Amino acid sequence: MPARLIVYPPEAAAISRWIPAGSRLRIGRDPACELRIDHASVSRQHAELVHDEEGWRLLDLGSKNGSHVDGIQVAQALLDRSEGWLRFGDVLCEFSLHDDDDARAWQERERERRALSAAWTRRLEAGAAPATVLGVADAADDNAAAGADLAGDILRGVVELAGCSRGFVLLAQGEDFLVQASLSLEHDELNARTFSGSIGAVQRCLRERQPVVVNWIDDDPWLAQRSSVVTGGLQSLVCLPLLHAGRVLGAVYADRRGAGEAISQFDMELLAAFADSAALWLLAQRAFDALKPAATPLPWARVVGAQAASS
Repeated sequence: MPARLIVYPPEAAAISRWIPAGSRLRIGRDPACELRIDHASVSRQHAELVHDEEGWRLLDLGSKNGSHVDGIQVAQALLDRSEGWLRFGDVLCEFSLHDDDDARAWQERERERRALSAAWTRRLEAGAAPATVLGVADAADDNAAAGADLAGDILRGVVELAGCSRGFVLLAQGEDFLVQASLSLEHDELNARTFSGSIGAVQRCLRERQPVVVNWIDDDPWLAQRSSVVTGGLQSLVCLPLLHAGRVLGAVYADRRGAGEAISQFDMELLAAFADSAALWLLAQRAFDALKPAATPLPWARVVGAQAASS
């Protein structure tokens, strides 16, 4: 039967891999490995998962930091339980056995998530444009409303795609950033010293201009020591920069409490593409906002009529 391996590299998106029955999967830092784990504790050729007539087996390939099954270091082991924990060096992995229906269901889930990402992108496209077709008298107020709605749609899209439950959007304003939209978080909570989210993750995302994702906060040294994060019971978080041509337009933060599906590399690909689209539409919305109507607008039809009369 097929197996599923979920790798949880520290401070990185989870790697989810379905392994067909009767196959072999070499694991290590070497790019030639079928499953590459880019972590210093993992050897270039670390271990191999093999399926044969006996079932699934784990073979250590003489790695420096060892291979472990449910906490016990092994040279080789038969993986005959339906699920268990493997560790390669310092990288924890979840191994589970499935039937063909499970594998097909997961593939269908990925198709559904791609469709969901596309639907949220279309919603951004539809939500960014209404102010351009409004009457001149109403354009300024509605441009502001459209900007707020756009930020809200960006946030809701990220929260749903990441499987999170709350979050907020920051947008650049001069030398600072403003909280433009929030979900399940009041401004008073964000101002409080006891905010249970990770301000550090947002600061890091803005500073490095790279996504930040953590699936196991309890095992993450720079977050597990923060009392507000531990007290809040956070399980996972993600923060995405909103970038255009090297310029930071803002960031989207989302997190969740309790158990849930790991935020995987597949999820991050969808989220990164969505964030790229969001940045483009934010830039377009700012261009709309900059087009302030004249104090006494001149109807285009009058200009056309005047030209026709003089010819």
